[in-house]
Amino acid sequence: MQLDIVLLGILLLAADAVMAQTLPYRLATFNIRYAATSREQNEKPWSTRGPLVVNQLKDAIAGAPDGAETIIGLQEVLHQQLIDIKTGLGDSWAHIGVGRDDGKQSGEYNPILYRPSALRLLSNVTKWLSLTPDEPSKSWNAGSRRLVNIGIFEHIRSGKRFIAANTHLDNASSEARTKGIKVALQVIKDVQKTWGPLAVSLTGDFNSEPGADAYTTVINDGYFAEVYTTANASQRFGEYDTYTSFDPSRIGQDGTRIDFVWLGPKADQRWEINRYEVLSNVKDSVYLSDHRAVIADVRIVV
Repeated sequence: MQLDIVLLGILLLAADAVMAQTLPYRLATFNIRYAATSREQNEKPWSTRGPLVVNQLKDAIAGAPDGAETIIGLQEVLHQQLIDIKTGLGDSWAHIGVGRDDGKQSGEYNPILYRPSALRLLSNVTKWLSLTPDEPSKSWNAGSRRLVNIGIFEHIRSGKRFIAANTHLDNASSEARTKGIKVALQVIKDVQKTWGPLAVSLTGDFNSEPGADAYTTVINDGYFAEVYTTANASQRFGEYDTYTSFDPSRIGQDGTRIDFVWLGPKADQRWEINRYEVLSNVKDSVYLSDHRAVIADVRIVV
């Protein structure tokens, strides 16, 4: 019996030693499609889609690697949808983020969801992607107000810290996407400078494909690496497209990849990638959204 206790203690110490070197996380990004009053063909109401979205998020959380905490970045979330999702996930989940139209509850959120029992929120920052980032606003012919949410988290068990950011770039203006992501990048760098040399993740719907405006801006900036392109072929699962619209004819066709998980700072190599996956957005012939959720299983090197 005493030997068993000693062996158990050794195993626990070994596990803590591994955790001290790397911390596993599951990062998710999902544009859930706002609850539209005027719906597109094949688009079901939120009352139908919502429970399916919640179930997919639950499955993603449950499927995370052993010991991994899940950080979820969502886009196009109206206030009632946020309530529905948090109710569906349960009381153990919290969020950071505000409605983009008034900085409170009006307009779409792009919230970050996390579990306070495992991750302590040290600080959070919201900035609008405009010439006046401290107030609800838009610039550069943007169709809508857009913002970036940033959370500084501490892994409670290990005491290790990291930064998570989530955004949704404009769909109407290339200039707004390009200049907006520059605002987001600068805010993220400023936060990282304030809090020290921490690992950073950025999730979001960029409305920009690889090689296009905002995507190229991030690549040329050099701060972030994109998970899909960094992962090798054996680590990639699911479809290529992350945006399908509600058109069944697009299922299975290569096309639009606009939802991303980025890791940084690239120069510090603070991340290890284990898995990248694009989830299905159709369940029993019902579209959960016109986007697909993207999952990345990673480890922070600490």
